Amino acid sequence: MGAVVLSAALYAVFFCVGYGMHLTIEEIKLWPEGGTNYVNIRIFNHYQTWTLPLLAGIVVALPKTWRTARVGGLGLVALWWALVFASNVRGTIVAMGVAAVGVGLLFRQEAKRWLLVQLAGLLVGIVLYYVLFSTGGGPPVVEKFSDRGTYSKRLQLWRTSLEMAWTHPWLGAGPMHFAWPPYRFATAGSPHNAFLQWLAEWGFPSTGIMSGLAVWGGWRWMDQERRAAEEASAASNGVRVALVGSVLAAAAHAMVSGLLVTPISQVFLALVGGWAWGRYQFKQEPATVPSNVAHAVLCVLLVGAMGVVGCSLKDLSTVEERRDALIEAVDRNRFSPRYWGQGFLHVRDSEVIDRARRDR
Repeated sequence: MGAVVLSAALYAVFFCVGYGMHLTIEEIKLWPEGGTNYVNIRIFNHYQTWTLPLLAGIVVALPKTWRTARVGGLGLVALWWALVFASNVRGTIVAMGVAAVGVGLLFRQEAKRWLLVQLAGLLVGIVLYYVLFSTGGGPPVVEKFSDRGTYSKRLQLWRTSLEMAWTHPWLGAGPMHFAWPPYRFATAGSPHNAFLQWLAEWGFPSTGIMSGLAVWGGWRWMDQERRAAEEASAASNGVRVALVGSVLAAAAHAMVSGLLVTPISQVFLALVGGWAWGRYQFKQEPATVPSNVAHAVLCVLLVGAMGVVGCSLKDLSTVEERRDALIEAVDRNRFSPRYWGQGFLHVRDSEVIDRARRDR
């Protein structure tokens, strides 16, 4: 929790310095046009989705005598909400709504303090937005929610995922192939839905198995946290509710955005997911001797996994060629950190596309 708060505090310093320079130097634009330190503002919003619940949790978890630290934590929550409105993002708002409803239904009375901190941060954040960013009128995200054009584009991406899944139902089109010729070629590097992207790239069996494991495992952990909250202290519940809220918010945001394809979100998935997994108290059931059938199934799965991964290794031999082709085809000379490396995103040269095609 301390590492998350420290990272947010460092970004708050970066923002304050940039805002001060905007006030003193006319050429420097207001955040986010003046620079966010992220290649895309949406990646910063992903970071906010993971951390907003945790920042509220630290306010609840700190002792009441630590008033300065609690006020500072609430200030970070308020600043995060102000930056949410300034960045004109819907996904983080929807994700926090789902997280608030989820922890409210799950923890009931134990979630009250966390919800009050989020509400206070939201209200102060709105005031901060009008003080720091507003030139009159409400936040532009209000109009964005009513813009039907953006929803139709998102639905088209989801439809494409379903078409790819129908064409390749068993093993899918392959990892990261949503934006890869010959299956698809578009600006969007993902369908902005983790479930549908997994379905298109890995097929129906894998999606069913992974979805089942995620829902079952997530519920077992959250139900254990719910039962433990009934007898725990308020400070302990602050961490408990915040962690569950972070997982719920990220899961909701991943259904409407490419949250899980960005490196910073993958790092937070390891951090928050590992944290949650570490808190789970596994209870050993009476041991049974595995049957020969179980051993045989395990061997088949291992060999099959090795075969699938092995077939993909040939892509590594063309990494440099693909990067060179991208530089030749676009009007910029830097790579974006999507997928940890660059592919053919944004390429419009037909010769480059044909070079990437493979007979299947």
